[in-house]
Amino acid sequence: MRTTATDSHPNTYDGTSPSFTMNPVQFRIGTSIDDAEAPTATLCETSPWNTNIPLRLSWSGSDATSGLAGYDVWGAGPAFGGVNKEVAGTTATSYNLAGYNYGGDCGEGPLWDRSYWVVSTDNRGNTASSNEVRPDVQVWQETGRDQFGDPGITMARTGTWTASSCTCFNNGKTLYSTAAGASLSYTVSADRPGQTVAIVVEKNANRGTANISVDGGTATAVNTQASSPTHRVIVWQKTLGVGTHTVKVTNAGTAGHSRVDVDAVMLTVGQGNSSPPEPSGD
Repeated sequence: MRTTATDSHPNTYDGTSPSFTMNPVQFRIGTSIDDAEAPTATLCETSPWNTNIPLRLSWSGSDATSGLAGYDVWGAGPAFGGVNKEVAGTTATSYNLAGYNYGGDCGEGPLWDRSYWVVSTDNRGNTASSNEVRPDVQVWQETGRDQFGDPGITMARTGTWTASSCTCFNNGKTLYSTAAGASLSYTVSADRPGQTVAIVVEKNANRGTANISVDGGTATAVNTQASSPTHRVIVWQKTLGVGTHTVKVTNAGTAGHSRVDVDAVMLTVGQGNSSPPEPSGD
């Protein structure tokens, strides 16, 4: 159903573009990323990649003159067969999609070269568009290394942390601690506005609370307990300002279930500065 508003101007009035804001790309808290497995030969790589990272686009808009008619979500890339409208005339203000960290040297696969943008339209046909948004995500292991095992971000630890192996973990390993106050600190750099960092953990009945903070600020208490094992779960995120930041995960030492695991650290690439390409279809 489209929203409408009374238009006090005569039909010859052309109006103005709607007010439109595209929010930073967010992760979907409580969802699981896919396991980083070595892809098929189609992707021309042998290193493990994540190709299904739950993301969400969100936006807001208004038009005091004639009201909003709705929003169109566009996609571009081989997976879309060019440039095409994925959602037409919706009044929803969010759209779920899959992010990835794949970028093969010998030619990207058909699903791993995508971009999105959103167009707002008022009841007079005036439009406003976001810039192009890419679903690329940097994914680092619990040690701060990338999917190749190369140094990615700096990680420092206090207290006792132990490596745990399971095919259910991202890239096969986590770091865990059962000691209250034990912490892992990751140095993450954001080079453009709107980049969002996230922490991925293993959840289970014996897991406890992790306190997560940025740059020494007030920590957020994150409960990592679950009635049954839940793998590679996104439990926390924060949009960063441009610059270098320290994300600290501290074990709160929950009585009776004190274990806390860290499985991965992720960072979106943020919204680009490029304008959307010309549509090739409706």
